[in-house]
Amino acid sequence: MRREANQGGEDGGDPGPRAVNSRLAGAWSWREARPVVLHPMFYRGYLDYRTGLPFDYRTLDGWESLDQIRYENGREIAAECRALGLSLRWPDRRRVPRELKAVVVDRACARRGAVR
Repeated sequence: MRREANQGGEDGGDPGPRAVNSRLAGAWSWREARPVVLHPMFYRGYLDYRTGLPFDYRTLDGWESLDQIRYENGREIAAECRALGLSLRWPDRRRVPRELKAVVVDRACARRGAVR
C-alpha cells in the first residue's frame, strides 16, 4: 500500500516500494494506512470488486488522481483477500474487519522489511 495507496495491480503483483510509475511511497504501518483504508473511494473499490463489478475506466477518468488510486487500491486489496481465501463482509466503512486490517498490516511490514 502506498502512503496514500497500494502498489501493484489487481493481478496481485507488487512492483516494490519504488515503482517506476509511483510517486507515492507505501504505508509502513497501520497508522499510515488507516486513513486510506477508511476513505470512501477505497471502500467503494473494495465493494465493487467483491460484488463483481467490472473495472470502468471511463468513470475513473472523471475523478481526481488520488481518488482513482484509492479506488484501485480498494479493488486490489479485495483481490488479495480473495486470493488468500478470505471472504470478508465489510458492511460499515468506518469499522475495518480484523482480517482486512491484518492483510494491510502484513503488507506494510513486508514493505518495511524490503526497504531495510
